[in-house]
Amino acid sequence: MARRVQLTVELFFIILLFKLNNSAIILAMKKRFRFLTLLPISALLLSGCAFIDFFKNLFNPTEEKENEKPTKENIDISDVLYLSVGDVEEIKITPSSRDVVIKTVTYVSNDTSVAIIENNKVKGVAIGQTSISVTVKTEKGNTFKGETKVVVSAAGKTKLRYTYDDYSAYNAYPFDNCPLEGEPKLLILPIWFSDSTEFIKESKREEVRDDIRKTIIGTNEETGWRSVKTFYHEESFGQLNIKGTVADWYETNDSYLDYIDGGSETIGSKALSNYFSTHSSDKRTNYDTNGDGYLDGVIFVYAAPDCFNLGYEDMNNLWAYCSWTMASPNKTKPAMNVYFWGSYDFMYAEGSDAEAKTGKSSYGRGDTDYCNIDSHCFIHEFGHVLGLPDYYDYSGQYSPAAGFSMQDNNVGGHDPYSVLAYGWGEPYIPTETTTYEINDFQSSHDVILLANHSIDSPFDEYLLVELYSPTGLNKFDSDHCYLGRYPIGPEEYGIRVWHVDARLTYWNGYSWSTSLTSNPRKGYVYQAISNTYYDSEKDNKDAISVLGTDYADYNILELIRSDDGTGDLAYENMFVEDMTFDVSNHTSQFVNGLNMNNGQPLGWSFTVDEISDGTATITVTKN
Repeated sequence: MARRVQLTVELFFIILLFKLNNSAIILAMKKRFRFLTLLPISALLLSGCAFIDFFKNLFNPTEEKENEKPTKENIDISDVLYLSVGDVEEIKITPSSRDVVIKTVTYVSNDTSVAIIENNKVKGVAIGQTSISVTVKTEKGNTFKGETKVVVSAAGKTKLRYTYDDYSAYNAYPFDNCPLEGEPKLLILPIWFSDSTEFIKESKREEVRDDIRKTIIGTNEETGWRSVKTFYHEESFGQLNIKGTVADWYETNDSYLDYIDGGSETIGSKALSNYFSTHSSDKRTNYDTNGDGYLDGVIFVYAAPDCFNLGYEDMNNLWAYCSWTMASPNKTKPAMNVYFWGSYDFMYAEGSDAEAKTGKSSYGRGDTDYCNIDSHCFIHEFGHVLGLPDYYDYSGQYSPAAGFSMQDNNVGGHDPYSVLAYGWGEPYIPTETTTYEINDFQSSHDVILLANHSIDSPFDEYLLVELYSPTGLNKFDSDHCYLGRYPIGPEEYGIRVWHVDARLTYWNGYSWSTSLTSNPRKGYVYQAISNTYYDSEKDNKDAISVLGTDYADYNILELIRSDDGTGDLAYENMFVEDMTFDVSNHTSQFVNGLNMNNGQPLGWSFTVDEISDGTATITVTKN
């Protein structure tokens, strides 16, 4: 993730110069692609695969979002309510102004075995999901109806306060991410170059366009595995239901060769403007479902192979990445901010598969040996659209997250930290010695959080303990080795232990603070730590941390191996029955030896009592 800007004296003056010229510094992340390149004078490409940061408001990084005065009586009914079994909470109902007076509110539970209505409040009865139909009447006689999704978790779980929505909202730069719940609507714009027929036969281009639809918003049956839509719907336990429109090919007179070094935002903006000018009945506001003044997400799929397939590694823009325009929000004409740019060839396997589906070329970067269309790359990049960084080491020195996680090597489901930071799970947080029976993470999102301080935010330092399973979103990549070279998930169940250090730094008006915070609202925040290590030969200081090389050895996410190894996830490096974890036995995997990164002992150990039939019994002990 483009999270680091080393403010040396030289770069300080470069930024000032760019600021005076209303220019931008771009940090870009290219998957498995590490290089330093100068773009046209308005931009400097620094490194990476996911996040392109534009620094045009560096010294005044946040902007006030426009306030809209209500023009008519309205009622906002909250979309989702999280409960534990036995908890009782109110559904949030917000009038549009003080002049709106609520007369009556009625509630109906659509599944009383999961949640019931008790004294006009919702009570969690059993683990599961349902919805509450809400009807609000005002004194003026108006009636408003809504539906609130209710997610009931096991008793004892803790709802964390923040998600990546908060991180984006309070970021030092005008970041934006696709909404993490509800029904965000994507605009998917295929790009056809003047010479795209070198790669896709004219008679096949509509079939390729339909494959783009299948890959992003199609069904499991159409892809033979998961689409972007079905992957995140399953992982969010139904909280995120992506919708979208696939436009006709945007035809440009430009060659793909005109975009080998950059220009995705330029051609993307043209394609976007063309779509709305030729589809006047389809408004931009249809694609801003959370009303924040930004389009929920835009995806550009270009009809040219990726740079590696073309054999030219210096064609660095012809790859797959996520980017931000850093535009100001506009609620009447929502702006494009976060977008994804990628080649059509990630859907197909190189050779006969690509040739059959395109009618011409054999270019392919995907793997369709066991599915119809490959969505791995698109799912990974959409993880960035939702806010997550990459978890692999850009310098190639180590594999902190052990490869098997969607934001690491494009395989498997996401790790528990990512799911918690998306707001799709709730951890058990013990305060004393306790024995837990947890289900496998894929089916339950059960996870135990161990910290040496009080915690209510995913943006903090702690350990996560989960039961790994070769099921759910892990199954496909546990049964098959992606592209024949990526990590394959273990076939056995085992305990994965994750060391998370997702603490935030914040811009205090003069510099980045070294007093790290877990609270996105404290200031103009930014991710303090990455999974990239410093390499003096590559001079990759920009890829480590905005705080500099002193933080180069810390990881935002690291798998603690039971064997103290450094390789990809395997049964041999997970914790199994009768194993005990204590930091003192794994000091080589902690920068500060016996202490956590915050300088204090963890204060916890645990023993795996039993693993059986998709469940594990674990006793955590307060030391």
